[in-house]
Amino acid sequence: MIAAGTAFSLKQYEEEGYSGPIQGLTSEEAEDGYRRFFETIGQSRHACGPTSSPMSAWHHRHAWAYELATHPSIVTVMQDILGPDLILWAMHFWYKEPFNDKFIPWHQDIHYWPMDPPINATAWVSLGFSLAENGCLRVIPGTHGGETVHAPIGDDGSAFREGVRPEDVDETKAIDLEMAPGQIAFFNERIVHGSNRNGSPIPRVAFSVRYTTPEVKFKIDEWEGDKNRIRTFLVSGEDRRRYNDAIRGEPPRRQ
Repeated sequence: MIAAGTAFSLKQYEEEGYSGPIQGLTSEEAEDGYRRFFETIGQSRHACGPTSSPMSAWHHRHAWAYELATHPSIVTVMQDILGPDLILWAMHFWYKEPFNDKFIPWHQDIHYWPMDPPINATAWVSLGFSLAENGCLRVIPGTHGGETVHAPIGDDGSAFREGVRPEDVDETKAIDLEMAPGQIAFFNERIVHGSNRNGSPIPRVAFSVRYTTPEVKFKIDEWEGDKNRIRTFLVSGEDRRRYNDAIRGEPPRRQ
């Protein structure tokens, strides 16, 4: 059952590794983002299917995506979590078309990211309905105390090559974070999370944005895949360290 959005709880975030969902975007903003998503991948929301479109770094080139990534409801909470000096460094759309048979294995984000120190807060924003039947975000509260061993999944249905070993996961503690359009969940870099397959006719359309602070250095040479997707944007406060000037991004302009 989808719960009504509540206020962000820093206490819950610190104790359990996540908080939410909260109501962040208005219904109109969520609807606009939903529409623009399908326009960008060249599909109709009424006849959607698989896509080969890249899902990362849309905020580099689409002003509407950058505006979503820096929405006041996200920035305000990030300031509570990380302080006044905020760096946006990643955005990714998490799309599961109807009857998508891929799942996201249990994992910790920090396992994949060469950052020093490893400081990150994620906002996971649902533009449509995210439900148990269409593969909503799942978290295991309290698993953010340290790093957990990751190993090859060995399942062609997994969207990631590696994840937390099954023997290290207590799925009885997992929570399905079902969300209505515009709702947001926040979590840190170490909480164990994942999602199931979409076994329904309902597409799941959501995006995540990643924030950190100026004290963090990105070890960009150690990053796997397309390094150009990693760019730093100063969203609030000051960057006195300037460690990542080589990968600094410029917000796109509205056409």
